[in-house]
Amino acid sequence: MARGLPMPDIATERMPFIRILDNGRRAVLEIPSNSAKELVTEDALLGLVRERGVFVDRAVDEAVRALAVRNMSRGAGDATDVDGAIAEWIAPTHGADARIDWVERFRPDAAIGETGDGALPVDHYNRVKRIKVAAGDVLGTLVAPEEGVDGRDVCGRSVTANRGRKLALQPDGTVQVESDGSIRALKDGVLSLARLKISIVDAMEVPGAVDFSTGNIDFVGSVKVKDGIRDNFTLRATGDVTIGGLIEAADLIVGGDCTCERGVAARGSGHMLVDGSLESAYLNGVCGRIRGSLAIDREIVGCELLVGGDVTVARGSIVGGTLIVGGALKVASIGTEAGAKTVIRIGAMPIELAKAARIAELAKELAKRIAPLEDRQLEIAGRGLKATAAEKESLTELAFEIAEARRRLRLLDEKRTELLVHAGSSRMVKVEVSKLLHAGTTILVGNREARITTTLKGPLTLGWDENRNLQVRMAGGRVQELREVASVREVAA
Repeated sequence: MARGLPMPDIATERMPFIRILDNGRRAVLEIPSNSAKELVTEDALLGLVRERGVFVDRAVDEAVRALAVRNMSRGAGDATDVDGAIAEWIAPTHGADARIDWVERFRPDAAIGETGDGALPVDHYNRVKRIKVAAGDVLGTLVAPEEGVDGRDVCGRSVTANRGRKLALQPDGTVQVESDGSIRALKDGVLSLARLKISIVDAMEVPGAVDFSTGNIDFVGSVKVKDGIRDNFTLRATGDVTIGGLIEAADLIVGGDCTCERGVAARGSGHMLVDGSLESAYLNGVCGRIRGSLAIDREIVGCELLVGGDVTVARGSIVGGTLIVGGALKVASIGTEAGAKTVIRIGAMPIELAKAARIAELAKELAKRIAPLEDRQLEIAGRGLKATAAEKESLTELAFEIAEARRRLRLLDEKRTELLVHAGSSRMVKVEVSKLLHAGTTILVGNREARITTTLKGPLTLGWDENRNLQVRMAGGRVQELREVASVREVAA
């Protein structure tokens, strides 16, 4: 070339290259428009990808070849670079921690009386949830942790998945985890969860009072309350109950014995149902039923009570209201000088008689169900050969239903008879008054009503003789017929 002549323009050639992005999550191939043709063939580009360390599988191979074709198919004068993703990572599938899939009714976090959007009104008396369970209930399933699946980046390196963590559940002897993961209760009680400890408890202690902080209590087992029970709250327990403080106008339903250390001031609005015996400092304005015995330290005022066993009022009086006693009554005084209407019914077995009455109602309902079955049986039998095959087949079912109903009817009748015989043979009339039996007091024995006309000083005992005549044994041993000190008349039983 002659000296001094200018150099011709020579386009600078650029190499195709690979970008590894996002810490190996993506690989992008870029092919400049002015790359040498021998560098952008399919095989050359695949070689470049391998040199860059990208793991080449079928998908990568196809992606690289597609870009090579796109590059080769550009029109003349097209200076646009060709690029595109050729590889994506395979994300790891992380494992899941072990968990408990609770049966819905045992789910600890289930809401009570409200929804997240406030659609339902909040019942402040029942905001504290206690989950009752029975022996044998399946509470939920312990689901094992999942290991997860490792992923892979575009260079073929493993991306480790997070492993699921085990749940170090600590069931005690009241709960067992079975081989299939089922969590089963081994006793009746209330579900207790404390961190990873799961158990069924049958004893509960309330450090304060039953109020809005505790909500109503419905417990399987025994309950001990350090303080009292506030107005309008309910305590229900299947076992024994001890209340250290004052019980206001509340409701108690107790499956065992009940102790009210400071007494009950129900003011005519509280109720007590006790399947065992009841001990209390005093009762005021209570409506209730006690199957066992009743022991009161001071007084019973304005109550409506049915007691299956003995009643003892150690130091006080029974004033106003009605008291039905199945056993003996021992009290300091009954009634008042002002003649407060006080009614005592004795000489009956109220619990047994109530059961017998309920059984009679059940037997009556069962008998009503038998009659249509027998009518249908007679109808089909009367059709003889004209009865269809289905009707003939139903005769067997009808005969079984009738026989089963009659068997149950017979058992009910036997139980009712047993209760009535026991009530009749176990009746007792014994009222011991240590101080005063006030005029105006009404005593009911069977179908006899005795209204005391003269205040009697104790100690005295009211009972009946071998002929079931009502008598009063006064201090010193003198015996009087009750009609001498009371107005006695026959009333409807």
